[in-house]
Amino acid sequence: MKRKVLLLTLCLFFTVATAAFPADEITIKVVFVFVDQFPDSAQPLGFPKGQVLAVGALIVPSGSPITEVTAKNLDTGLVLKPTSAKIGTILPGLYKVIPMPPFDPSKHVGVWEIRAKDEKGNEAVAKTHKMDKVGQIPYVEDLKASGNPLAPTITWTAPNEKDIPQGCIVKYRVRLLKDLDNQIYRSKGISDTKHQIPEGKLKSEDLSDIYIRVECQGLDKDELEHPVPLELRSQTFRPLEEALGKQ
Repeated sequence: MKRKVLLLTLCLFFTVATAAFPADEITIKVVFVFVDQFPDSAQPLGFPKGQVLAVGALIVPSGSPITEVTAKNLDTGLVLKPTSAKIGTILPGLYKVIPMPPFDPSKHVGVWEIRAKDEKGNEAVAKTHKMDKVGQIPYVEDLKASGNPLAPTITWTAPNEKDIPQGCIVKYRVRLLKDLDNQIYRSKGISDTKHQIPEGKLKSEDLSDIYIRVECQGLDKDELEHPVPLELRSQTFRPLEEALGKQ
């Protein structure tokens, strides 16, 4: 009798526990859409040329693999297919449209809906901010590095205020990389024009292969409450040893 009571108690507990904790769901952590801008010098590293569209999301799957991710422009009806994009050890779960298409304002401006599905039929949906700024964000200048080569301080000159597209405020991000698929460090968004690379990110044997990448970001002043109000971004690259004055 006691064993039957124990079995019934366990069954009841399992039922309640299952009801209290629903099945795993897909989580779309971040969605983004913006115009990215690359100089000709970035092409040997695997990056595109000129102004291109960046649209995608950071997605945490359920216990089942992601089978499909779509990005639909709710203003123009255009549908694109983001795919898994691994860039070294940073930004796990990144999905973006690859190759990045040349920016076309007639097709790309507006709100994008990101939809993810997995093998079990789970689905998640999220929307970007409204991308509506058309223009070019300047590249930073005077990109330099100083101090300890394995933990250098990166500095640059801010763009002239008159060259910033109307409605945007500027922030920056610093990255270290060997090429498009081998990025080893990514800072948070910063407002200052200098950044200290933490110790332990660089090894002496890698110095000759490392590039500094500084993003100049134009954020939408009217949508700063959105997790990613990024509208326009330019990318500046320079070999680390050159920036240190060793070349």
